Amino acid sequence: MKKFVNFRFVVTLVLAVFANVVTYAQDNVVDEVVWVVGDEAILKSDVEEARMDALYNGRRFDGDPYCVIPEEIAVQKLFLHQAKLDSIEVSEAEIIQQVDMLTNMYIQQIGSREKMEEYFNKTSAQIRETLRDNARDRLTVQKMQQKLVGEIKVTPAEVRRYFKDLPQDSIPYIPTQVEVQIITLQPKIPVAEIEDVKKRLRDYTDRVTKGEIDFSTLARLYSEDKASAIKGGECGFMGRGMMDPSYANVAFSLQDPKKVSKIVESEFGYHIIQLIEKRGDRVNTRHILLRPKVSEKELTEACARLDSIADDIRANKFSFDEAAAVISHDKDTRNNHGIMVNINENSGVTTSKFQMQGSTSRCCQSGRQDERWRDFQSIYND
Repeated sequence: MKKFVNFRFVVTLVLAVFANVVTYAQDNVVDEVVWVVGDEAILKSDVEEARMDALYNGRRFDGDPYCVIPEEIAVQKLFLHQAKLDSIEVSEAEIIQQVDMLTNMYIQQIGSREKMEEYFNKTSAQIRETLRDNARDRLTVQKMQQKLVGEIKVTPAEVRRYFKDLPQDSIPYIPTQVEVQIITLQPKIPVAEIEDVKKRLRDYTDRVTKGEIDFSTLARLYSEDKASAIKGGECGFMGRGMMDPSYANVAFSLQDPKKVSKIVESEFGYHIIQLIEKRGDRVNTRHILLRPKVSEKELTEACARLDSIADDIRANKFSFDEAAAVISHDKDTRNNHGIMVNINENSGVTTSKFQMQGSTSRCCQSGRQDERWRDFQSIYND
């Protein structure tokens, strides 16, 4: 009888432990399969990661994200499967370029590498590995799509016939896309204004060196880079390629976090820089930016000159391409006939096409573009 009671106790104990294990497992699911495409599983973690990325990029979904995202991933997996059958490959250089671009973008927008890790709840190495997988898949899908449509030839007559036969309410809305050429003139800045800016920066340097005030406090009070000013002038960890060359040369040469750099002139204005920390090929600095002010007289003269250039182009004295190459001050476009480049921050794909919102027209205005004072005149070409 005693043995029987002990056996029953053991069986009861084992069953209780097993029940607890099952309950614990149900309450602590690590991951689960939500869709299956062929032999490929779509995990709940994949959907959640895509949803977080979409949330970060401000994307809005037409419907429930937990329905839309799995469908998009499924379509992507179909393309990847076909790409595998067709032996479509992506080079390692293309993948690394995409990963570096996206990593730098996240660090710049979130504020620092540490904040990026906190946001994604992953280490930098894990984030790069995820970006690497995503970049490989994205580039492979793009090449597969290009192959599918690359040999399709449609004549203008066929396009007109197709849309003519479509019911009026079935014709899709297609936003107007344009290519934009610009000619940029930077108004002359009086020497006295530049000297005044440098004098103020030297004064800030002296006050920091004497210990009268912190660099970060001065940045909050006086820096004209508003994005970094609210953080005490801190820019976050950045690679050399993410900075203006003049700024980068000084930032990477700094050794002592207590010292303030000499005055640095960049395309954005004049800076003084203080080192916060170096990590390999990245540096975190804080800076104070001041921009010399342009007088109304100089702005008016620059705008008048642009109007004169536009009149000469219309009179066929020279082409817009020639004027952009010879006259324009915009280093990013003057070697490309003045054509602006549109970079998709999510995919890294570059194009010369811009989607228009509203009407287009010739414009001549003074304002700040890419944080630089400039007068510009644009001609839009469909």
